Amino acid sequence: MNSFRKLYLPSFFLFVILGCESKDPTETQPKEFSLEIVDSLQIDYLGDMMLLDYDSKAEKYLLANEVYNEYLEVDGQGKILNNNKFKNEGVDAISNALGLGYFDGDVTVFNPPKGYYRFQDSIKVGEVNIPYPYQVFMMYPKLGMFESGDKIYYPKPWPETLAINLEEGEFYQELYRLPIIESQDKNTGDTIGAVRLPENSALMGDQVHGFPIPVYTSDSDRLLLSMWLEPRFYVYQKEGDQFVYEKTVEVNIPDWVPYTPVDLGKADQFFAENQKKRPGNLTNILVSGDYYIAVYNKGLSEEQMTELGSPTDGGLARRKKNPNYAAIFDKDFNQLASNVPFPISSNFPMVVNNEGELVVSKVAGLAETEDDGIILYKLKLVGK
Repeated sequence: MNSFRKLYLPSFFLFVILGCESKDPTETQPKEFSLEIVDSLQIDYLGDMMLLDYDSKAEKYLLANEVYNEYLEVDGQGKILNNNKFKNEGVDAISNALGLGYFDGDVTVFNPPKGYYRFQDSIKVGEVNIPYPYQVFMMYPKLGMFESGDKIYYPKPWPETLAINLEEGEFYQELYRLPIIESQDKNTGDTIGAVRLPENSALMGDQVHGFPIPVYTSDSDRLLLSMWLEPRFYVYQKEGDQFVYEKTVEVNIPDWVPYTPVDLGKADQFFAENQKKRPGNLTNILVSGDYYIAVYNKGLSEEQMTELGSPTDGGLARRKKNPNYAAIFDKDFNQLASNVPFPISSNFPMVVNNEGELVVSKVAGLAETEDDGIILYKLKLVGK
């Protein structure tokens, strides 16, 4: 299975809408881009770990296994700084790790029903509680916690009052209208929905689109939001404690495999209709220098899935046929390139370091050669 954790939900839960247009590049912009390996790090650890996050202040990387119950912190030379395995019972137990990342330099884990636990050198140093009953139906591939002023921002879990019914169109309508990101006052604990989808989003219509998985990136006073299941992302500007919708950016992706939405009255048919293929996913938005980088998998058509047959290798053959690509945008959101390939053996791209390098972990089963330990590739975006 892929190492995005067998992936929060069954693979057919992850679906995507067909992409549209983009602005023409200006005459002065580079016309061709590539992601070139400029260096690699070897980590002396026997076992599978995927790169999840980067702490720019301490210049250290965070890796974890596919169930998020064990993690490594390593420095810029690949030296292991910390190796911790969460306890699943007793004091400070992590019973169900559903997201992992750095928050203000601390390794932070989403640990329902408690909230977010923070660790330094394997020792719990704090927590952010969610002060209302909630339910969790998926993992978060990118924890995305950040703070601004006296507010902490994090993905908002579904309230306990949301009646989950996969066969009712009204459930999906309510789901798409929930706040996506919540802010919490560090002094009072008061919470408020800080980011919602705009009313003009294709998800807000009268059809069922599956389960959105929010992935977002902060860039100064901007917030860039992907819902995973669309070839587009949403741009917000920070105004006070809120993020105000500014625009939608369509990502032009050749050969994108769209999912098939269904009418609200046919919600029970959605997954049966779409499990025949693997729709594309927009899995991240990264910032490197003067560029925004939308990371995606184009998906696999029904014909391709039939040719591959049932997986007998943990899904590696499907991953090889559905690798990671990048679409490149300037800071004015002009699309400059699409289908810029990552190395075929790279895991899901998650990290940009202080040098503007995209750092990816190597998936051993996707590579032609074996290595001792874990390998991280440093990639540089090159425009020609």
